Amino acid sequence: MTHSRWYLLITLVLLLNLNTPGVLADSSPSDLLILTEEYAPFNYLEDGKLKGLSVDLLESAFRHMGSSITRDDFSLGFWSEAYQTSLTRNNTILFTMARIPEREDKFQWAGPIITDAKVLFGIPGENSYILHNDITSYRIVAISDDSGYQLALDVGASPDQVIVVSSAEEAIRMVENGTADVWSYGEMAGNELINQYAENPEKFTPLLDIGTVDEYYAIQKDTDPAFVRELNDTLARMKTERKESGSSEYEQIVYRYLPVQCAESDITSQMVTDLVNLTAGAISENTPETLDKINAGDAPYKDPDIPGLYVFVYTLDGILIADAGNPHLIGKKMTGKGDVTGKMFRDEMIAGAIDHGTGWVHYVFSHPAMSGIFPKKSYYRLVTGSDGNDYVVISGRYMSCAYLWQSSKESHDRSIEMDIQDDGKILLAGTRNETGQKDILVLRYLPTGKKDLSFGNNGAVIFSGDAGKDDYAFGVTYDTSGNVLVAGREHNGHDPDMILLKYLTDGTPDTDFGDNGVVRYAGPGNGTDSFRGLFVQEDGTILLTGEMNTSRHKEMIAVRVSPDGIVDETFADSGIFILNRTDDGDSYGFAIAPDKEGRIVLTGGIVVPGENNSSIATVRLQKNGEPDSSFGIDGLVTYQGNGCGPDYGNWVSVSSDDKIMVLGAETDSHGSYDIVLLRYSPDGTPDTSFGDAGVVVYRGSGYDYAWGKTIQDDGKIVIAGTSEINGVTTPILIRYNPDGTPDMTFGESGIFTFEAFGPGMLYGVHEDREGVLYANGYITKEGRDISLLVKIPAKDI
Repeated sequence: MTHSRWYLLITLVLLLNLNTPGVLADSSPSDLLILTEEYAPFNYLEDGKLKGLSVDLLESAFRHMGSSITRDDFSLGFWSEAYQTSLTRNNTILFTMARIPEREDKFQWAGPIITDAKVLFGIPGENSYILHNDITSYRIVAISDDSGYQLALDVGASPDQVIVVSSAEEAIRMVENGTADVWSYGEMAGNELINQYAENPEKFTPLLDIGTVDEYYAIQKDTDPAFVRELNDTLARMKTERKESGSSEYEQIVYRYLPVQCAESDITSQMVTDLVNLTAGAISENTPETLDKINAGDAPYKDPDIPGLYVFVYTLDGILIADAGNPHLIGKKMTGKGDVTGKMFRDEMIAGAIDHGTGWVHYVFSHPAMSGIFPKKSYYRLVTGSDGNDYVVISGRYMSCAYLWQSSKESHDRSIEMDIQDDGKILLAGTRNETGQKDILVLRYLPTGKKDLSFGNNGAVIFSGDAGKDDYAFGVTYDTSGNVLVAGREHNGHDPDMILLKYLTDGTPDTDFGDNGVVRYAGPGNGTDSFRGLFVQEDGTILLTGEMNTSRHKEMIAVRVSPDGIVDETFADSGIFILNRTDDGDSYGFAIAPDKEGRIVLTGGIVVPGENNSSIATVRLQKNGEPDSSFGIDGLVTYQGNGCGPDYGNWVSVSSDDKIMVLGAETDSHGSYDIVLLRYSPDGTPDTSFGDAGVVVYRGSGYDYAWGKTIQDDGKIVIAGTSEINGVTTPILIRYNPDGTPDMTFGESGIFTFEAFGPGMLYGVHEDREGVLYANGYITKEGRDISLLVKIPAKDI
């Protein structure tokens, strides 16, 4: 049965049923008709039943209004037919509809439901037009009566450019067969429909943002205004009223269907702390008057121009005593109530205030001026009022963005390493696993977080070895010409070999490098050989480290490769340094970096004589690849933690004064891992001015591990990794001062957590020239790994 026939049938049935006595509450029109379309994740059919954010929200609103209307009374069909019906038939609701100026007087409105981006979808490189911001060159397809038509006109398209069709399926087919260049539609729903209808969904991508709109329930303009007011009031209460769990019903419904969203904000951390400090001072001088002003929403306790900047106050037993942003919650006990992810952030703020006086807490919350749920961080301060009672004064700001990339709904994608090019573009490298076979995945993003469509296929390059087995990328960087270099391993059908890939700036293989863009290197023994870390020197030569199987065991290695992919035979012993051992213990190389004199520092792991598990190994070589005897013992320094298992060095850097910093992980006494940061003097002895005799250890409540770090311009050290929080592996960033003490101004007591995005890990972190931090890794959603890129502007830090 086609959508149009099904729509007509359900409409007729519904019209008959609506006359049944007792179906509707008195507040609802007796002949109410509710129409929608296939527009996932807001409204869609699954297993014969309507689902979606807008469906759940409207059904719950009716329940709160005392109505017996359920989703079974909603009708799903073609948008254009439903739109025309909603214009003329009294007592009709149509959703989900973008509220744009051209529609304003045609309907009454209830909402907003969510904020949505409208984009032009297309297939880069397949159509005859080149991507650019002048859309007058495009043949645009839009659905009849959809906002995408008007928004395309608003950004410069002419009416004769726009081809109007009746369905998303038809629009997608036109882009695929080349009769249209782009499709103008909502980004979230468009991605869902492309996955449903496109022959090759992975080829589609948003080419251009053309606007952001608020989505609403549109109600026929002659419908009783009292009913519309009641619906709006109910939706507003669903957003602001907290359920017993601590989050609002709106937040719970949104989180069911959408990830935590981005909220760009003009509010800085300094503005938040200034407001809290001002409020604390006022409370200490005159508590009753200050609390009254807060609850009245008076300035400065609620900024009249920035709705997200306001203050609220708790007693130490968790009673909300004042709130400039949500006053109807005043007097309620809010401890033991979490955000939509389950984080008990109110309890953490009160406990932190009692223990430390001030601090920051991250959580997820709705926005007073935007629709959706967003990451937020709040600053708290303990103050004694003029009445002698203690209070916790709090204000917060909404946080920045996380960008996710998944090859397809069936794929597992992880980004293992990252780098930032001189032009600000962000490189990620890792793995894609779509069919049970892992391939090397390379991504490039613009500084805005959008995929760089000039690179590879929609911003991505996939390398799959000839053997059809698992291939991995562990390192990525760029050379002096902006070409991309990727280090990892490729399975040859028998066992994995080391591999170095080079791509031109557009993502095509550099055929002048090695063997058509590939350098392969294999050890003499059987087993896994891998390049793990790489570094490009100013002269274009490439330094690599990893592990290689000899006839006896694995060995840490270093190799130097010329800019055209030739192994430098003058380096070390015939082109390769091998950490030769007289015993049978393994060693591994995970990271590499030169110092200002050209000496080469490696870190990884090594099994030392008399030990069953590896220690962190740090090696320094001379320029020619020979061990530097002035460092440690014959160029080697080891560190063994206090636990019973293996320890590894995962990242290394060398400062301008030749001090060496190693980031790694050590096994704790329980057999789990802690994060360890080591700093050595130029001769390899511990730098006693750093941490505890050259060592800093981060011990959380469980499994803690770190892979990447960056040193900011002010000498502060940012670490990327994971920590077990409430039993969940959570992506984290940790920042230390140059002396190794925790930087308590960063995140929550020196730690930036990302529970809002789901379980996962961060592998790398870099700072760009504007002080913006980027971190990469992955999160797990619905059993699938999704590549993650987090952007944290300097104002958020």
